[in-house]
Amino acid sequence: MVMEPVPDYDDLIWLFEEEPVHRYAEDGKAAGYEYGWRELWPYTSVTFRTARAGYEIAMDIEPGYEVVRLRLCAEGDGAGLLDLSLVGVRTVGVERAAGREFLRVDFPDGAPAATLWLRMKPDVAVLWSYEAHSS
Repeated sequence: MVMEPVPDYDDLIWLFEEEPVHRYAEDGKAAGYEYGWRELWPYTSVTFRTARAGYEIAMDIEPGYEVVRLRLCAEGDGAGLLDLSLVGVRTVGVERAAGREFLRVDFPDGAPAATLWLRMKPDVAVLWSYEAHSS
């Protein structure tokens, strides 16, 4: 299953202010493939990175497989603060509101996880709720 809607890579580039790294580009070249990651989107694996407000933020995304990994580290010493491996992600998007910029990670209706918000400007914060189903 593919994320629906497929994340807009131009929005993600705008938010992270940098082109992503196609994690398997060298393997593809060695095998004789010259595809760029955009041509293979959404069935590729890319990593977006940025530094904001004293933090290094990385997002690995594979839209064709509904997989996202978010990492947040302290800038400088690289101390890990957050490392989330998320599967079954419905979609990823970008929101702008009142001078703030957010990465939005949505989950399917009925999932125990609500939308995860990663505020990236003017400061960095993670907002997320999770409601485990009781038996």
